[in-house]
Amino acid sequence: MALLTSTDGLDEPGHEAPELLHKLHHGSSVLVLTVSPVLEYIFAGTEDGEIIVWSLRTFAQIHHIQAHKRSVLGLHLTQDGRYLFSSAGDPIVNVWCPRTMERLYEIYSMYDVGDIFSVAYCVKLDTVYIGAQDTSIQWVSLNDPKAVVAHDSERHPYRRYHPFFDSKAVGGTSTPRTIDEKLSLVPKAQTVLEMDSSNVLKYAQYGYVYCMLVAKGPTMLVDADEEVLITGGGEGTIKVWKLGEGTAGQERSDDYDPSKFIKELMCLGTDDFLSVMAIAVDGSFLYAGKLKGIVELWDLDTKQKLRVVKAHQGDVMALNMAWGCLWSASTTGSAAVRSIFY
Repeated sequence: MALLTSTDGLDEPGHEAPELLHKLHHGSSVLVLTVSPVLEYIFAGTEDGEIIVWSLRTFAQIHHIQAHKRSVLGLHLTQDGRYLFSSAGDPIVNVWCPRTMERLYEIYSMYDVGDIFSVAYCVKLDTVYIGAQDTSIQWVSLNDPKAVVAHDSERHPYRRYHPFFDSKAVGGTSTPRTIDEKLSLVPKAQTVLEMDSSNVLKYAQYGYVYCMLVAKGPTMLVDADEEVLITGGGEGTIKVWKLGEGTAGQERSDDYDPSKFIKELMCLGTDDFLSVMAIAVDGSFLYAGKLKGIVELWDLDTKQKLRVVKAHQGDVMALNMAWGCLWSASTTGSAAVRSIFY
């Protein structure tokens, strides 16, 4: 992994190479990065399920944690540096203290969700939202006492009965589950939270929920200080969701309606299956990074697509707004920074 200055334009011959400032080495593929300007740390999630932390001041490695048993697919750091969320190719979301890398919460769903590609956190509601391979959005409040379960709960994904892997063969025998050595290396969580089976919006996207973020007042459809959830799916659309009050401590009745807690405000784009892999927001403007190197610009007030740019030769896997510019990275191994194109 290298720390670079900026580059500009399409990743093709003819563009000046950026100045290389420093290289950080690790033995496993780095799949996701996030940086804390508050702590001046770099957090990297690896293919081996690890989270590596380096100092931006000294470039020294500070932490090396086995965070998941499978590849880390998502890292989300709150702006105040209070929480670091990690998701992976396993059905677990972890919440870490970024300073000490203590595992504060372990979160799992009652459903078999597959890979968890994205995580977002709403500060106002103290609620975690996940986007999963099963096309659902699920959520849990960190301060919900009813969500707390024992560490050895039989409903945990690694312990509960699986209709395929635990089914019995002819003769009534079943193959014992193998013990994953990586699990013994993952630090024990202080608290385990179980997402209630009613805290789920099935088929939120008609494809994998690849990316999500929480934004404050990005559209005239909500108040200026109101937070909304924005998601991007494998079918090629972007959705904006209105968030209701959290469900902490409330009884779940037979007439429980998830739309009271998450409701679709708008859907942008068409089901062209040009998957939305990354999103970034700048005021009322939304940038969507897609397959085939496409970056789209949307106006969230008018719901209009303003521009489409061929930003990279490969699929756009990461977008970020910083220093008044749009930063992007692709599967070709290139990164680009552009002036905002309204």
